[in-house]
Amino acid sequence: KNSGSGRALGFRMGLCASGDVSLGTDAEREHDRRLQKELHRQNQKNEEIHKLLLLGAGQSGKSTLFKQMISIYGSGFSSTERESYRNIIFGNVIGSMQVLLEQADAFAKEEKTYQIDSKLADDKEEVENARSDDSLDEKLGERIEALWKDPAIKATYNRRSEFQLNESAGYYFDKITEIASPDYIPSETDVLRSRSRTTGVIENNFTIDGNRFQMFDVGGQRSERKKWIHCFENVACVLFVVAVSSYNQRLFEDNSTNRLVEALDLFEEVANSRWFQRTSVVLFLNKRDIFMEKVKKFPITDCPALADFTGDPHDYEETTEFITDVFLDRNRTDKNILSHLTCAMDKNNVNLVFDTVKETVMKKSLEAAGLSEY
Repeated sequence: KNSGSGRALGFRMGLCASGDVSLGTDAEREHDRRLQKELHRQNQKNEEIHKLLLLGAGQSGKSTLFKQMISIYGSGFSSTERESYRNIIFGNVIGSMQVLLEQADAFAKEEKTYQIDSKLADDKEEVENARSDDSLDEKLGERIEALWKDPAIKATYNRRSEFQLNESAGYYFDKITEIASPDYIPSETDVLRSRSRTTGVIENNFTIDGNRFQMFDVGGQRSERKKWIHCFENVACVLFVVAVSSYNQRLFEDNSTNRLVEALDLFEEVANSRWFQRTSVVLFLNKRDIFMEKVKKFPITDCPALADFTGDPHDYEETTEFITDVFLDRNRTDKNILSHLTCAMDKNNVNLVFDTVKETVMKKSLEAAGLSEY
């Protein structure tokens, strides 16, 4: 039976040698030292965790992407975990209808189209007085459903780029009967579409093809950015997420600033930051599905940063290519920043895009270790 470490075994064998004892011992010790060093290096390699940092302005879809990664590569969402999102979704539904009611009243002062049917006065009052943390029962669900069918609310909803509204509001309203039922358990899609402001730092770990990854999601609002510094050490890759569909919207925390302009400025800061000199950066132009529909009605030239676009302002291919170039032009380093048009709600799309992220991270890891790919 062997016992003790390799180093101790080598030493005992040296004591039994005759003749060139010192030479034999030294050679064995050198061999043992090299072996231990190699084992240590291998252990470090096996234990290496590739840190990924999700950055981007508020409401860019970072948290949805984060949840999608959990769904694809992590443990997913159990029935119990999905059930824990009920109150968040209730709050999203109630809060969204309250926003629409408030905006409809404001628009109605200028145009009668936005006057809510007087028959819905009781429903309107009950929803206005509901707390966002109230349970959404069947009766309240019926009131919200009735209001959602009202032409004035639909007309207000069509002007949602002019005010702050949860982008999943229409999705939830369309299935309000299901959501308001007593035995409602959110689906995975319901969970992905839920919105709760990220404060502080949230992390998740997952393994892909034997490689360990640790992903951080941090608050995107301006007030949260000072907390990002805690995530910077040893980051392998920054995934910068932009809501490409936000080109004609204003910030949640500053109604005078265009969201895409804010995202551009933040991207420039991150791409050229001293913290990320040796860090790979991947640009996610997210919410491409929303953008595809929106650009048919609203030209990208509505955004100050895109005002000099000379192509067809309603063409998806032309506009996305131009927006991509505008972002990449902000990179003043010699690093090659990859860009992808994404939809965080599309599992296949996220899976495909993350494959390229994984390749980027692994290539960088090999280069850092002084190894080359075969």
